Amino acid sequence: MGGAGVQRALKFVEYLPEYGYQPIVLSTHSRDYPARDPSLLWEIPRGTVIVRARDPTLLRRARVGFDYLGLRRLRALAGWPDVATAWLPAAVASALRLVRRHAPDVVLSTAPPFSSHLVAWMTARLSGLPWVADFRDEFAANPRTEWRTSLAQRLDRAVEQAVISGAQRVVTVADYFEVAGAPASRRITIPNGVDLTDLDHGIAAEESGRFKLSFVGTLYGDLDIAPVTSALRNLVAKSAIDPSRCELRIVGNMWLAQEPDSGAVPVRATGYVSHREAVAEMRAATVLLLYVPSSSPAPSGKLFEYLACERPMLCVTRRDSMAYDLVQRWDAGIAVEPDDVSGIESAISELYRRWEAGILSAAQGVRQRVLERYSRRTLTGELVAVLDAAIEAAPSAAPPASRR
Repeated sequence: MGGAGVQRALKFVEYLPEYGYQPIVLSTHSRDYPARDPSLLWEIPRGTVIVRARDPTLLRRARVGFDYLGLRRLRALAGWPDVATAWLPAAVASALRLVRRHAPDVVLSTAPPFSSHLVAWMTARLSGLPWVADFRDEFAANPRTEWRTSLAQRLDRAVEQAVISGAQRVVTVADYFEVAGAPASRRITIPNGVDLTDLDHGIAAEESGRFKLSFVGTLYGDLDIAPVTSALRNLVAKSAIDPSRCELRIVGNMWLAQEPDSGAVPVRATGYVSHREAVAEMRAATVLLLYVPSSSPAPSGKLFEYLACERPMLCVTRRDSMAYDLVQRWDAGIAVEPDDVSGIESAISELYRRWEAGILSAAQGVRQRVLERYSRRTLTGELVAVLDAAIEAAPSAAPPASRR
């Protein structure tokens, strides 16, 4: 599978052996996923045990049928807690077989899909192993699950509470996450990051005679860059930018009701590309567009790669987000809030003016700063400290040299 969320789990697997842990991976047999990137398989350490449990398609088909019939309540319950629910029986059976065969010291689950936490919860209860639950997104408090029925929301809260109670440690990607009942003593924040080896892909930005504003990521729901395309249309109408010298690039999947309309400024949509190609697109941009709607303070998983590529950024996020803070503090571009259309116009106009004058420079020194704090290798070391603590808090701890 591809996508930003995959990188976190993949990089943990890649770097855990450097810290004395041998990962044993339980994943899915399903290929029902809209983003695929086989090139990522080369990053898995040789000899890693990987088991893929079968995921029946019955519930996925039922959800499509209920969608077609407009039965939203049944769709919510058929897909609870997520589309991977049917994976649970085979996944738990596979996990228990792995426990018997390899005698691991600790269980780590990462979600979404949140069914992964249920598999780990059952495995930990049945095996007595300590367990660490990693939240890449919020679950019960996720702002993008507002369509769920009240029953599904109550079930979400109950399951989240069970996860928090059962896990030795809870890891979250951001400290603002609302994870019900997780005490500070057992909750740790480990953000997403960037891997130095990934930055070697592609070429550095070259002058092409065009002002390329590039968004790398997925557009869906309210993650819609309409305020930016509106600003581009207004700037063309005011003759503040020359549309024949501009280009809006969208690198990734688009699941929007309407395609982005930037008026006379051409939109080039590449569709989903491999991670290597995505990094190359970042490095070739004139300006990198980071957009997160006002409904979320999330920094976006691409933030750290954007910063490490040292291209000027147009950061359209909430003022209280990590992305806004880092871009401002490190002078990595211009930050403006999503609801401030005139501010977005001014930011694009200023970046374009600098580019036209030949003084739009890359953010020097930012790569070193982001790698010092947010390298995937360093963050894996932080995870190792959490795994160590979970094992040591368990009734019987294995010696560090043999941990899995």
